[in-house]
Amino acid sequence: MTILILYLPAGVVGNTNQSDFPNNHYSTLETEYVPQFGFSFDETVIADSSDDISSPTDLEFHPGRANELWIANQATDSITIVHNTGLENQNSEIRLDVNRNHFLEEVSAISFGAYHPEFDWQWGSAQESLNTYNGQGDPNYFMGPALWPSSLDHFAVENQNNEGGLLGSHIDMLHESPYGVGIAHDHGNVYWYNDGYYGELVRYDFMMDHDTGGHDHSDGVVHRYSEIELTHLLGTPGHMVLDKEKDILYISDAGANRVLWVNTDDTTYQAEDIMNDPSRMETLSNYSRISGVEWGVLIEGVNRPTGIALDDGQLFISLNGDNSIISYNLDSDGKSADEVNTINTSASSIMGIEIGQNGNLYYVDNEKNEVVRIDPVLDEDGDGYDNIEQNLWLNNDIVQWKDEFPFNPEEWYDFDEDGIGNNADLDDDNDGWSDSDEINCSSEGVSYLTDNPLSIPIDTDGDEICDFLDLDDDNDG
Repeated sequence: MTILILYLPAGVVGNTNQSDFPNNHYSTLETEYVPQFGFSFDETVIADSSDDISSPTDLEFHPGRANELWIANQATDSITIVHNTGLENQNSEIRLDVNRNHFLEEVSAISFGAYHPEFDWQWGSAQESLNTYNGQGDPNYFMGPALWPSSLDHFAVENQNNEGGLLGSHIDMLHESPYGVGIAHDHGNVYWYNDGYYGELVRYDFMMDHDTGGHDHSDGVVHRYSEIELTHLLGTPGHMVLDKEKDILYISDAGANRVLWVNTDDTTYQAEDIMNDPSRMETLSNYSRISGVEWGVLIEGVNRPTGIALDDGQLFISLNGDNSIISYNLDSDGKSADEVNTINTSASSIMGIEIGQNGNLYYVDNEKNEVVRIDPVLDEDGDGYDNIEQNLWLNNDIVQWKDEFPFNPEEWYDFDEDGIGNNADLDDDNDGWSDSDEINCSSEGVSYLTDNPLSIPIDTDGDEICDFLDLDDDNDG
């Protein structure tokens, strides 16, 4: 199913033509245009309940297998894997680990991590649960992030009968954070975690995994960042993403209607041993409370921010409160941002978002049980010229205009940048000679070919009649 949605950026109105844009037409479009949004876009449903999508909360493309999309299903504690996403041979499967009622109970977020020679790319999951084993027992709060293999020979395949006391296919888990609502990979087996129960940021290092189905968590290192307060909103994930070049972590704080940034590379912090704290649920090698780390509020006053995605200095936030997606340009240090534009989706309950390998935005709709791709309309006015050079954007993240008048099918180029397209402009190169005069003067009417000596007609006597037509070209009478 495809839905067409018209989106007009700030300052642009319907039935736009070249007269709506002043002389800075080119720079205005360049400032407003978000390639993932286009000026209008289609919404294409990539997967739905027929693919066993059930209350999806998050999605992420596999980093090592092209066009393979993983979707977290909260209602069934499962993962749907879509192969060849968006292609003619697309197909899907659902993976349900036998012990999912603990290790994936109420899964709220997923994040791919480091490569492992046996397990392929590992991934972490967050569980919005107090650990009731899907209602089979009272809450015991023994809950936190889990570590998994993405090898299809391991995940939800090994130990599915709990042979020898091995519990399914998970490869590690730590248990100091009930109501986990967000997770982001850092490096190795280190993950950042949005702890909804204690309302704070936590850094988990699984250290060495315990192999599939194991139990030994004693090498785990857990650091609580209690100064970074997060507000849990039950049923709404607070997704996170780490800029690994700047070491800045971005957190959707859904319950406080804000987005935070944290400098994860700040070495000026203080650490307090909290091994005796009642929040410790197991033997660990280190359990500390961290203070003094640099952090701040990036965005505030937004309506239940949930999904978050990063693409080359641009941050995208989905708002569960109104089902919109906002794009922001991040400053060079990553600690402040300027809003660029907003689109309104057709979602009923938008949650996780993801930038696909084709540059498109994807999102999950928790209520409709759908995964949706946003397809920007490339040729808005149907004149045969795409808005921008798509390959240049996809490969180099450069926005170069191909159609400088995306709403006017009669225009696409403005050589002299005077706000009037070449087709309507009587003087394309603004050299004072009209196009018709240049044609009549045998200068071929192609004044934008500036290396052509005939571009400017010869006028020896300066009477504004070219020599070719001037009966007295030296004006000597």
